[in-house]
Amino acid sequence: MPHIEVQTQRDIAVFLPEALKTALESYMKFSKNPHHTDDNNHAKNFKDHHDACKVALAHIKLLIELARQIGSDPQLESEMEQAQLAAIIDRAREELNSK
Repeated sequence: MPHIEVQTQRDIAVFLPEALKTALESYMKFSKNPHHTDDNNHAKNFKDHHDACKVALAHIKLLIELARQIGSDPQLESEMEQAQLAAIIDRAREELNSK
């Protein structure tokens, strides 16, 4: 069973940088697009847009937490993976703090 956990952690460590990058890029693109401005539904569209942004940020936050848990495991395959993951975590933190 421990072998499965170690392999799973390695698989996640390899997957996380791209997942974080995709989530951040998607959030930035979506959040910059103005919501639809139909006068009859302006408040609803505004709320829906902001709710969607909150959900995206929560997703990014969960990915960062997962990255912290995986990144602290000394059995990751290479220092380069750890450095890449750390850089993406830092970028994600900056994005979250700027909002």
